[in-house]
Amino acid sequence: MITEHLPATVESDVPTAPAAAPPPLKVLVVDDGRNAADILAMFFEMEGHQVRVAYDGLAAIEQAASFAPQLILMDIGMPELDGLEAARRIRSEEAGQQIVMVALSGYDQNSHRLESARAGFDDHLAKPVEPNVLRALVERYRHRFETAPA
Repeated sequence: MITEHLPATVESDVPTAPAAAPPPLKVLVVDDGRNAADILAMFFEMEGHQVRVAYDGLAAIEQAASFAPQLILMDIGMPELDGLEAARRIRSEEAGQQIVMVALSGYDQNSHRLESARAGFDDHLAKPVEPNVLRALVERYRHRFETAPA
């Protein structure tokens, strides 16, 4: 009797489908520095996300209500209505509870991080922000984006 030894696993000639790319996010970028806001928005657009830009805190509140972003990156130091107060107001709305909000600031001391957390921000990044830090941020909160309504 001839016994043929087969490998424990047999590879198939059928190609496997590539892993599905995560769905694009709805991102709101808020900064009174128009160049900074536009560059950050361009980054997220190049990453495949749907992006809106606001240049002040009041416009951020309006955009949060009409655009329903999943992620907001917001400068803290803005005239008229700063990012801290804008975050508080966005969080006070039912839809604002689900949004991942990230403070952007030139200040990165523990006191600044604590202040942004008290205002309702989920995270705090010091400017300027490197692209890989932004990609890591999206991945860190990916589980919230997948469970939040888009």
